[in-house]
Amino acid sequence: MRILKYISIIFLLVALAVFLRSTFSDYQEFGGKAFNTYYKIKIRTSVADKSLPEQVAKILQDVDAKMSVFREDSEISRLNRASAGEDFALSDDLSKVLKTAKRINKESNGAFDPAVAPLIDLWGFGPGHEFRAPSKQELSAVKAYSDFRKLNFSKDYKNVIKKDGRTSLNLSAIAKGYAVDKVAESLDNLGFRDYIVEIGGELRLSGKRDEEGNLWNIGIGVPLRHYKGNALVMEISDYAVATSGDYRNFIEEDGKVFSHTISPQTGQPVKNDLASVTVFAPTCMEADAYATAIMAMGKQKGLELANKIKLPIILFTHNPKRGFDMESSKQAQQLIGLGHGND
Repeated sequence: MRILKYISIIFLLVALAVFLRSTFSDYQEFGGKAFNTYYKIKIRTSVADKSLPEQVAKILQDVDAKMSVFREDSEISRLNRASAGEDFALSDDLSKVLKTAKRINKESNGAFDPAVAPLIDLWGFGPGHEFRAPSKQELSAVKAYSDFRKLNFSKDYKNVIKKDGRTSLNLSAIAKGYAVDKVAESLDNLGFRDYIVEIGGELRLSGKRDEEGNLWNIGIGVPLRHYKGNALVMEISDYAVATSGDYRNFIEEDGKVFSHTISPQTGQPVKNDLASVTVFAPTCMEADAYATAIMAMGKQKGLELANKIKLPIILFTHNPKRGFDMESSKQAQQLIGLGHGND
């Protein structure tokens, strides 16, 4: 009986230790795979919510079911198969994304354009394709219907009609950011205030990282291939952050490097003075889209747009001698001032 008593006491002590650890832990962290990449959630909380991982996974699955071109049954795939003149009803989520996409398409003078999907497929960057450099004639033919202006939206953005049945959309430069926002919104609704939501490098930061009131630390990577260090480390919060660069997604063929980002104007992979651009915005959906737009525009036009709409951005340009140079918009200067220097 005494042995059983000791065993019971030990069991209770272990259970109490596990309970205290789960109850008074500084952070709750979890993650997984989504959108062909990985996600991570970090919440500063004294009470871990065991249901959160499942809730977040469901949110990401729902966004994927609506906006993934890799799924034939997704809402965006059904829209891409719609005929010219067909009145297509949009879900609330897709309506929000396309309304924002339309605004940024206009602000960037077409540099951000989800309707480059046929061009992405033509170059072999889309699902089920292999890379190949198309002819000038092919580019010209496909460019004719790879244009966001080929879609007519209702005033409330609840419906859309394609002018050309061949026009199709790829939301890879905005959907991931929207998914970050959806997760962040769910955390806000549950009462969490201090967290980081990250999907494939796209971030949304809220509140503080500790009780002393310190902000979250983020690093902006060195824009060089096969290099993992940080060019800049910053303390920041209450922003969404997205980075686009020619060193991330590319294909090397016969000694030439082709970026996965397609210029809507030329129909070809982007090739300019920019190595990368990091955008800070109220929502990750906007940061994601603006990063792609500015990457396609190049340094000068990108800075002009950022300063015009008061968007904080940090640019890295190629420099044959030093590797890269850093520039920023006026609104980014204060953010850079919070940094801890180079890493």
